[in-house]
Amino acid sequence: MSDKIVNLSVSRRTLMKGGALAAAAAAAASPCLPNLAFAEQIKKLEQEGWTKRPVACTMCGAFCGLIEMRKEGEPVSEKTVRIFPNPGHPQQGYCGRSAATMWVWNHPLRLKKPLKRVGEKGEGKFKEITWDEALDGIAGQLKTIVEKYGESSIASTSHTFSGFSKWITLPLGSPNSIGHASSCNAGGISGRQWVFGKGFDGAGKMEPDYANLRYLLLIGRSMGAAMGALHTLNVARANGARVVSIDPRMPDISYGDVDWVGIRPSTDAAFVMGLINRMIQDGTADFDFIQKHTNGAYLVRENGHPLTQADFVAGGDKTKYAVANAAGEISFRGLKKNETGEMVFDEDPSFKAILEDVAPVKLVDGITIPVKTAFEVVKETAAPYTPEKVFEITGVEPGILLRIAKDFTNLKGVIDDGWYTSKNGTDVQLYQLICIANAMNGNIDIPGGLVVTVGAGLKIPSVSAGKGPNGETWQMAKEKRIDKIVYPEASATFKVALQAAVTGKPYPIKGVFFVGTTMFHREANSQELAEQLKKLELCVVQDVLPQELVDYADYVLPATYFMERKEMAGVKWALDGSIYLSDPGLTPPKGCEARHDVWILLEILRRAFPEKAARVGYKECKTAEEFNKYFDAFTNKGFNKFLAQCESQKPGWAAKIKKDIETQGWSTIKTKKYNQYPYHKPFGTPSGKVEIYAFQSFKNEAYEKAIAPISGYIPSPAFTAPKQNSNEFILASGKNCVTCSGLNMFTQPTRYLGDRTVWMNPVDAQRLGIKNGDMAEIEGIDTNYVGQARITVTNKVVPGAVFAFGFSGGNRTKHLVNDPEYQFVKEGINSHWYATGYAQPVFGNVANNSSVRIKKVRG
Repeated sequence: MSDKIVNLSVSRRTLMKGGALAAAAAAAASPCLPNLAFAEQIKKLEQEGWTKRPVACTMCGAFCGLIEMRKEGEPVSEKTVRIFPNPGHPQQGYCGRSAATMWVWNHPLRLKKPLKRVGEKGEGKFKEITWDEALDGIAGQLKTIVEKYGESSIASTSHTFSGFSKWITLPLGSPNSIGHASSCNAGGISGRQWVFGKGFDGAGKMEPDYANLRYLLLIGRSMGAAMGALHTLNVARANGARVVSIDPRMPDISYGDVDWVGIRPSTDAAFVMGLINRMIQDGTADFDFIQKHTNGAYLVRENGHPLTQADFVAGGDKTKYAVANAAGEISFRGLKKNETGEMVFDEDPSFKAILEDVAPVKLVDGITIPVKTAFEVVKETAAPYTPEKVFEITGVEPGILLRIAKDFTNLKGVIDDGWYTSKNGTDVQLYQLICIANAMNGNIDIPGGLVVTVGAGLKIPSVSAGKGPNGETWQMAKEKRIDKIVYPEASATFKVALQAAVTGKPYPIKGVFFVGTTMFHREANSQELAEQLKKLELCVVQDVLPQELVDYADYVLPATYFMERKEMAGVKWALDGSIYLSDPGLTPPKGCEARHDVWILLEILRRAFPEKAARVGYKECKTAEEFNKYFDAFTNKGFNKFLAQCESQKPGWAAKIKKDIETQGWSTIKTKKYNQYPYHKPFGTPSGKVEIYAFQSFKNEAYEKAIAPISGYIPSPAFTAPKQNSNEFILASGKNCVTCSGLNMFTQPTRYLGDRTVWMNPVDAQRLGIKNGDMAEIEGIDTNYVGQARITVTNKVVPGAVFAFGFSGGNRTKHLVNDPEYQFVKEGINSHWYATGYAQPVFGNVANNSSVRIKKVRG
């Protein structure tokens, strides 16, 4: 970084230049009016005899709604099957990933037959075998491992198919079905939990009211997914809503009419603290909301612990918290169950608690102690973050912070609560602060604010720990899920299972089933990952394309693609509660023996332990048709029960839902009602309020040491701080909606639209003698890993940082060595080879950013 702090704000018009990538990204970020044109194209094709089927894209976790148009009577190909966004769908596509759908389906490198390893792990040497040979071989090893080490020695993981991977571990009795949240959205989940509580922390449960907002801050959020959220936001943008992006690199959405404010990586928390401080100091915070609907008025001791009724009254309730009024009187606020068993607030609504200057209070033991309110602690914590201090830390000029603070409060703005949030190892605190800033603005669950989304209520029978889809029950293994032992608040930290494959602690993991997951582009510190994979006694990979993970597998099994599967579920990431049907109806291309992931897992289980497969009602399904009948029965059962419930509430409703599903592929069941939480219904926090000061931090001593109830800027513990004005940089990674996907990175469109370069600011490039397009060596400061990539010299990244797209390049799979058409996926770097793999205590979210040295490659 330079000695002189520069103005990092860049006008949205400054960088509008050509190029295929910029054009594609700009198109993806434009208003949703083109969907009207798509609707006309769909209608025209229907008139020409093409058939229409609904599809839910799984190229990322958004499950956007698409329409598949098929030219009947013609062989299936990229020309006879066309993909469109589903006009009007609550989560309508479409982006560059879904546009490449058919390029994946018929990919020349698609895994076609079961493979068994014949070389060393990592060499990528395999031989083709039959399905029976593969399933029997895996089942034999599975049985041996379980009999020797127990059920919990087997783990499974996935990226977007975690609902599939659990079908092997949970019926087996192992608790170790663990997803990928630690390297994706875990920071946001935990941050929301500390402010809103359990039940309101999951991805998509709290969302900005995109359609109705007037001012949106995107802090490290690119809006590259979910595309439905972007389309909805575009409605607000067309109506005059303003959007500001705060990010070390210029994200796609800022190529349009969105302002970009550059910020140094890992300093976001300082900026948010500065925003909170300005709201308090300027008197623009919503103090009435803070007093009534947060725990801001609740009293805390000098050591930070909240005071409860038990501190004032002998035998008092420890779940009722103390507040005081201007007269020094004490009242208590808590929760209780009403006559129907629902949790409601238990407090005196006429008692006006004060937010500051509470006199010392006398406790039940007769001792008088000084106290503060939770709000005062927040105020004191935020006070050092003046515009000048924020400038010193972040590089964001004081005037920019002041302008944003003014607009944020004047327009009752909202800060997006994140998507891909695990970046710097301090992400829980950051997203906690983001939620607190929204609360300080009083915009919780109101139009245009941060709102609680509505679920449709559809439940498809499935497998869970100790319970099958038909009501079967069984005893699970005695061990706790392995990541929860190390990180008790973990959403899903799979790295613990991989570490246990090496150390045997907290108990050994000997076999892993990887279902549709790009581990080397997912887990931080790929060098450790490679060594951990070699230690597994059984490594089974199920996938569509030869990810780098394949090279380390004992068995590779070709799985079906989302275009070859039917499913029904609730629409994700949407304000209202809707359900969708995905029924593309394709089968694997000729010569491809791919099978459904769940069939593979259950067949292995049946061959190893038939009595455990029976736990989910599974016997033997020899054909795909037989299995579909078994698996689709769960969907039909859940849907029919759902329809019956709707019909009992309103006669004729079931028929309407079925007609909606038949004609458009989705149906909206529940409409969002505003002003519910926390005005009439409590959140899931200990107080039931929005907790601007996290009482959950005092759950136990370990939590108190790990995370303060409110904290400001913390330098990243995940990587070494680079030296200023040197060849050292923070390497930030991120994604876009054009190419960044574990499957899409293999397709030919990505060859031309994908960006596999490393971005560097012109100030840094000039100092290092690097020109645009030069090849450079990138060395990890903490990991010592060395790779090479071309440099793009651009103002779209701040000085002192470099940027590389994730899920875009740096694939080292051996399967591509002799295929010149797909060498492009090896270009560039995979940033996960440079990350240390640091995981935040208690929560387990990992840091994906890192520190690197860069030098020009001569010659």
